[in-house]
Amino acid sequence: MNQLELSIEKAGLNDDEKEILIAQLLNAGFEGFEEDDSLIKAFCPEKAVETDIQGILKSFPLTGSIEYKYSIRVVSEKNWNEQWEKNFSPIVIDDKILVKASFHKIPDLETTVIIEPKMSFGTGHHETTRLMLREMLQINFSDKEVLDMGCGTGVLGIVAKMKGASYVLAVDIDQWAYQNSVENYQRNQIRQPFDVFPGDRIALEGHTFHIILANINRNVLLEDMHVYYNTLKDHGTLILSGILQSDKEVVLEKAKESGFSFLSSLFENKWISLNLRK
Repeated sequence: MNQLELSIEKAGLNDDEKEILIAQLLNAGFEGFEEDDSLIKAFCPEKAVETDIQGILKSFPLTGSIEYKYSIRVVSEKNWNEQWEKNFSPIVIDDKILVKASFHKIPDLETTVIIEPKMSFGTGHHETTRLMLREMLQINFSDKEVLDMGCGTGVLGIVAKMKGASYVLAVDIDQWAYQNSVENYQRNQIRQPFDVFPGDRIALEGHTFHIILANINRNVLLEDMHVYYNTLKDHGTLILSGILQSDKEVVLEKAKESGFSFLSSLFENKWISLNLRK
């Protein structure tokens, strides 16, 4: 499967506007991001987003005087794999969780996950994935049934199983993410029972969980909040990320309307995670 690469010149954008831009691209269907001195690059499966990129950019609530300069190209599977192998460095979370590729020759930590992300996302390089992993360090997963919603590479569900979860269901609407998660579960020799399903909230029918991990985006979280509440067991835990700090109150309001209680929050740069209880 090919990837669409959108490159946007970031001249004229302040830090807040860059974070808003990334959040809006997430909502439009882009799933992975890179940034260098002059560009923000966004990636998604080739046919996963609208083709009117200029229309998408004009819809963002940013400085009106900015005229976006951008380019689009299709990145083949082969080129994408070469790119991530060249740039993918190990991720260490609080000296307890290590996310690395098979070619990284570094000592393992208490929890070590080996992934080959290919064209799916969730390597730990984005703030939201790191926030989720930090939240997970505070949770007892022993004998718990866990949902990894929007699983990407499957890294969160894999960590949950490594930390003692009795069952994990990993779900992602992207077919490539589904396939990649299956491969990464096998790569890390994760034992059954676990399931990886392609799809959305429909895949949750008939299931209940002690813990739900949902690192998606604000719009999906708001739309599916009641589903998460109804899918959690009593006194269950919901961990959310994919949220800008500026969106914290609107997400919390929806969570409280759905019946959740707020426990705590973590933040990194402009991004936050929320720890909620049913």
